[in-house]
Amino acid sequence: MNPYLRDWRLADVLAALTLMGRYPYPSLKWQDWAERLGAVRSAPDWRTVFYEHPEFFRLSEEEAGWASLRLRYGFDRTYSLSERRELAPTEMTAMAADSDYKDLTRRPLTPEEIEALTNTAIELHARAIAQAGERRWLIPILFTLAGTLLGAILQAALRK
Repeated sequence: MNPYLRDWRLADVLAALTLMGRYPYPSLKWQDWAERLGAVRSAPDWRTVFYEHPEFFRLSEEEAGWASLRLRYGFDRTYSLSERRELAPTEMTAMAADSDYKDLTRRPLTPEEIEALTNTAIELHARAIAQAGERRWLIPILFTLAGTLLGAILQAALRK
């Protein structure tokens, strides 16, 4: 079953995209995300949501794994946690010590980037619903064909 067809899944994915996109830290243990996101409605836990949507989320292999947004993971570490801003390239080259780099992480997403992710999730949800609807017409046809075939076999067997 497509995970987008589960009750409340789209709402859970949108909540995770929004919070994880704007949160200062790009990755946390999935349990820590669960504390910040609140109760999940479409799965037993947030780890399951992250695992079932690799198009948006990265989840490390271990049980107490780290979760992050794939889009944020693709950015360079240019965001200063202490200053809560992205550093310019000149500021990056002026950094003196390795300790300065420990303060750097990947920048939060812009509202436009979050909107693009949420629109993608909504589109994937709509496609999953459309695909499930397309399969419904096939079931009556298959049962009709199976019934016709069974009737022909029984009729041939009874004539003997």
